[in-house]
Amino acid sequence: MEMEIKALLVDDEEQCVKTLQDGIDWKDLGVAETFGAYNAVQAREIMKEEMISLILCDIEMPGESGLEFISSVREKADLNDENIECIILTCYPDYKFMRKAMQIGCSDYLIKPLDTDEMTAVLEKAVEKIQKKFQKDEKEKKLFPDTMKTSFPEGQQNIIDGKVLPYIQEHFSETLTVTEIADYAALNAQYMMRLFKKRTGISVLEYVTNCRMEKAKELLRNTDWNNEIVSEKLGYASSGYFIKLFKKTFSMTPREFRKASDL
Repeated sequence: MEMEIKALLVDDEEQCVKTLQDGIDWKDLGVAETFGAYNAVQAREIMKEEMISLILCDIEMPGESGLEFISSVREKADLNDENIECIILTCYPDYKFMRKAMQIGCSDYLIKPLDTDEMTAVLEKAVEKIQKKFQKDEKEKKLFPDTMKTSFPEGQQNIIDGKVLPYIQEHFSETLTVTEIADYAALNAQYMMRLFKKRTGISVLEYVTNCRMEKAKELLRNTDWNNEIVSEKLGYASSGYFIKLFKKTFSMTPREFRKASDL
């Protein structure tokens, strides 16, 4: 069984998006449909309506950069057990950018102008990874039918308190995935997520974010580190993404929080 793969192409140059859409035989690669966006805001609007599993994104864009956008998408995918592969397309062969792209889980980093053969090979690999993950999830659903139940044995609920929560609290500043957490607790990933929500009232992603934001307040109070260092200590590859999350959580920027804490 194969899933229907939809790709999102994000680049502030409209011609680049159209060239990608028209110049690649997406159907032959196993991609059912492609969507184009010219900034992160448009990309998120598309993702609200469509189940995107493959993203190709430029770095330099007005407003939110491609790395900031991918960072948010990649974290949500990892902590919601979603099948999303991300590929960076850029004119900049900069090691700093490449390192950040790898940190946030991008599967490849391609330099413009793009070589069609290289692009095709990278896309084939990404599609294969998406299909394998999907097939694994489908197999686990058959092996673990309990994932569909609304009640859970008390002993298994206690696993959340005894293993999952302590593990997250110890490793929240690292690149976490639902699969990694579930493996540690010896649970099926989908089952663990449902169990976690039942036990805590929030998702794994929300819990990890809460842990990071509380740690952020501590670091902002007790150090003179700038936002880039703080975000890196929390496991975020993008300081811009960290600042937006902090403001969303506490209704103030890290700078405003630090100023208020000094009063």
